[in-house]
Amino acid sequence: MSYRLRRLGRPERGYSLIELITVAALIGALAAISGIFLLAYRKAIAADSAASELAAAVRETRARAMAERNTYQMILFRRPSADSDAYVVLRYVNTARNVVAGGTPYETTARVMRRAELPPDYRFQPFPSSSDAFVPPPTVLGLSGVTFTTNTFTFLESLGIDLGTSGESAILTFKSDGMIIYTPPNADPTSNFRNTPFNGVIFLTPALGGTDRSRSLRARALTIFGLTGRVTMWKNAAHGVNTGVWVCGDREAMS
Repeated sequence: MSYRLRRLGRPERGYSLIELITVAALIGALAAISGIFLLAYRKAIAADSAASELAAAVRETRARAMAERNTYQMILFRRPSADSDAYVVLRYVNTARNVVAGGTPYETTARVMRRAELPPDYRFQPFPSSSDAFVPPPTVLGLSGVTFTTNTFTFLESLGIDLGTSGESAILTFKSDGMIIYTPPNADPTSNFRNTPFNGVIFLTPALGGTDRSRSLRARALTIFGLTGRVTMWKNAAHGVNTGVWVCGDREAMS
C-alpha cells in the first residue's frame, strides 16, 4: 500500500525541449519529402491526363465520322502567345458523298463541333535537347512527328467558318470509312482525290515549370496509324541524360 502511494505521489517526467524539437524536425522532414513525391506524382498524372484526353478526342472524332458517315477534321494549333496549345474539331457534310474533285457537282458545308485547349503549359512539340534532361528519342516506332506549318484556310473561310484560334497548324482528316488521312489545308476534305493514310506521332511536352529533367519525364506521345485509326499513348522513360526510350505498358520503342 505504501509503495503504491509513493508511486502516485512521484512527479511524472515530461519531454525535454530538445526531444520536442527533434520530433518536430523529423515530422517536417518527412512532410517535405512526401510533398516532393506528391508533387511529382501529380505532375505525372497531369501529363497522362493531357495525353489521354487528346487520344480520347481523336478516337471520338473517328467514331463520329464512321457513325454519321460524314467527314470530320481535327486541326491542331501551336499558340506561342497563349498558355497552352489547342485544337478545333469540324464536321463536313456534302450533298453528294464519295465524289471526285472536278467531277460530280456538290456543295460542302462545315461546322465547328468543338474547340479545346491542352492543359496549361502543354505544347504540341517534342522535348528539346538539354544537358540536364532525359530526352526521349525523336521518333516512336519509326514514325515521324506530325508536321506543323503556317497554313491558311481559305476554303473554310469561303464556307463562313471562323476557327477562333491561330498559329502553326497540323491537320488530321477522318473519313467515314474510319481512315485518318492527309488533306491539304485549302482542299475540300470530303473529296476523295487524295486518300493518303496519316501515320505519325503527336508530341506533348510541358514548356515551363520545374527543371529540364523533371519536365522531360512528363513528355508524352500519341502514335496514330491512319489505315486502322489506332491511337496509342507513350511515355518518356529515363534511361540516361540525352538518351531514352518511349514506353507503353511493357512495350518499348527506341529511335
